[in-house]
Amino acid sequence: MSLGFKKIKPTKPELDALKRKLKFAQRGKHLLELKKQQIFYRLQNTLNKYLEQFKKTRNKIILSYEYLNKCYMQYGKRRIRIISEFNRISYEPIIKINFINELGIDVPIIDLKLYEKEKFPSYSFQDTPIIFDTLTELMKNSLNEIVNLAKIEYELFHLASLYKRIQRRIKALESKIIPQLSDNIRSIEEILEDLEQEEIIQIRKIKELNEKKE
Repeated sequence: MSLGFKKIKPTKPELDALKRKLKFAQRGKHLLELKKQQIFYRLQNTLNKYLEQFKKTRNKIILSYEYLNKCYMQYGKRRIRIISEFNRISYEPIIKINFINELGIDVPIIDLKLYEKEKFPSYSFQDTPIIFDTLTELMKNSLNEIVNLAKIEYELFHLASLYKRIQRRIKALESKIIPQLSDNIRSIEEILEDLEQEEIIQIRKIKELNEKKE
């Protein structure tokens, strides 16, 4: 006979095998629901961290632009661009990225450092625009904040993807696999019960015939 999507035999061993599969599927669903709950809490916390870091990064960038405009107003764009070019060639960004696995997700650990290649001044000491030093530090801090924001965003994206995958697996177990196994078990139990009743009836008939012969 055909039950579900494949042919199975209405036998006791087959029934026992299906019951084991059903128990395994139900346990799997339970474990997935626990993991889904963990991911949900982690997702909420990460979202809060992301919003907080986004605000922090935004404020740093806005402040940096305010100081940049002040530099433009006080020293002119041409001079600031020349100073910036000297600073650009004086520093080399060094990025180290490692990953740690948390809840099945590779979370990046990003270490960003600006290595100072040259030790010469970018502009004359006698005519140093102090505000530019402040701007330089703000831009460095902004860069670190952007890196931190990217790290949290990466984690947030992968947590959301993992949550959706787990949700799809739970839905497949709930709507397809577990109901199919339950239906097959119920069908086999009904068939075996009918066969058992038929066997009892046959035994009674044979017994009655034997009694009549005696």
